[in-house]
Amino acid sequence: MTAVALLSAAVATPAAAQGARSGATTHTVKRGDTLWDIARQYLGDPYLWPEIYRINTDQIDDPHWIYPGEVLKLTAGAVASAERAPEPAAAPAEPEAAAAAPVVRRSTGPTVFTPRTIAYGRSTATARRYVKPTVPAGDVLRAPYFWRNGGPGGAGRVIFGADLPGIDKPRSTANYELFDRVLMSPPAGSPAAERDRFLAYELGPTNEDVGTVVVPVAVLQVVRAPRDGEPAVVEVRELYGSLNADTRVIALDTTGTHVMARPVAVAAGTGRAAKVLEIQRPAVLPSFGSYVLFDLSAADGLHVGDEVEIYRPRVEPKGDDGPTLPEVVIARAQVVKVTPYGTTARVTAQEQPAIRAGESVRVVARVP
Repeated sequence: MTAVALLSAAVATPAAAQGARSGATTHTVKRGDTLWDIARQYLGDPYLWPEIYRINTDQIDDPHWIYPGEVLKLTAGAVASAERAPEPAAAPAEPEAAAAAPVVRRSTGPTVFTPRTIAYGRSTATARRYVKPTVPAGDVLRAPYFWRNGGPGGAGRVIFGADLPGIDKPRSTANYELFDRVLMSPPAGSPAAERDRFLAYELGPTNEDVGTVVVPVAVLQVVRAPRDGEPAVVEVRELYGSLNADTRVIALDTTGTHVMARPVAVAAGTGRAAKVLEIQRPAVLPSFGSYVLFDLSAADGLHVGDEVEIYRPRVEPKGDDGPTLPEVVIARAQVVKVTPYGTTARVTAQEQPAIRAGESVRVVARVP
C-alpha cells in the first residue's frame, strides 16, 4: 500500500477512536476539568460534551459548573463503539507525513468547575450557584389566607394620595398604580421605619368554623417614616387588585418566601383529610393558578412548599342506587400560606375541568 493510501486510511478512522480510553465508564472530576476536555479524552470529540451532560443531569444543574469529586457517567454507547474501532494504520516515516498536525484546543466559554473566590474589601466569599426557591415569592405574598373572624386586629389604613392630583380634586383617593406614593397610618405598634414593607388587604368571606379570608391587594414600602405628627409616606411596590383610600394595612409577612427544600412524597393516608372551603381568582371555573383554601392549619404540620391533592372520594352505593363510584383525582396544588386557622395552596396541575368547594384535600408530599 502506498504512503498516500495509508495516510488516507488513518484520516478515515472514526474520531472517537483517537481519544477513547478502553473500558472507561465513569470519570471522577478533578480540579480544572471541563466537559469539553472530558469529551475529548473519552469520546475523541470535544463537541460531544452535551452527551455527557445529558446523562448526568441528575447531578449537573449547569454544564458550566462541575466540581472535584463528582463521578460522571460516560456515554456507554460511544465508549463501546470506540473500543471496537480498529487501531489507525501507521504511516511511513516520510518528512511530509511524520510531522504531526498541531492540536487546536477550542473553548466553549468560561467553564469553571471549582467555586470561585470573590474578594471584596478585606474579606473573601465563595461564589455559589443560584438555587431556585421551592415556592415563588410572588405566590406567597399575593396568596389569600384564613385569619380569625373579622380579620387582623390593630390594622393601619391608607389615607389618600401623597401627590397632588392633576385634576380639579383636593386629593387622589382611588385606583392607585404601581410606584404611586400614598399617605399611610401605620398598624398599631409599628414604627414604619424607612424601607419597612406592609400589606394592603381587603376582607373576603367568613367561615364561622375557620375564620375570615384576608385578600392581599398591594405591597407598600415606606419611603418616609412618620414625623412631627405626619403619617408615613409609602410607595406602591406590588399591586394585586384595586388599591384605594381607607384600605386596611398590616405588616408584611414573608414566611415561606425563602424555602429551598424540595417536598418528599409521603405514604397514602398520612395526616387527616380536609375540605376545600374557598376558591380565589376563579375565571369561569377555577383552574391552573387559582388559590384554594382548606381547613388544615399549622397545627396539622403543614409547611409552605408541601404538596396536596384535590380529589373526590370513592362513593359506595346505598342500597340499589347504582355501582360504586371510583375515586377521581381532580388537581394537585402547592402550599403557599399556612396560618393557625387554615392553609392556602396554588393549583399547579389539573386533571379534571372543575374544582369546587367541598372537594376533599390530602397531603401527598412534605418539605423535609
